[in-house]
Amino acid sequence: MAKLKGIIKLEGTLDNLTFYKAKEGYLVKTNGGVSKERIKNDPAFERTRENGSEFGRFASSGKLLRTSVTNLMIRAKDNRVSSRVTQKMTQIKNFDATSGKRPKKCSNRISNNRG
Repeated sequence: MAKLKGIIKLEGTLDNLTFYKAKEGYLVKTNGGVSKERIKNDPAFERTRENGSEFGRFASSGKLLRTSVTNLMIRAKDNRVSSRVTQKMTQIKNFDATSGKRPKKCSNRISNNRG
């Protein structure tokens, strides 16, 4: 990822480059990767879709946790709280040995009396 230096500050997309403003300053990145349509429809990306769905469930669980303890986190707010909570929820998911290849649920691990 490149950092934009100069007097002209750009935001948006130009050809294959995306310019945006972040905490670190103005940055530029190239577009690339597999298309959204291919990931949604190609059988080769079935596990990718399953993993994305699983991640989404745990991110939602993290949001539920954050909103339920909002009053306790007033002084801890920064722009990384969400990612740290999601990281911890993912670690909880990885402890779920009972689900196997089935979709893992946060409740499976929390309700397990071994944890």
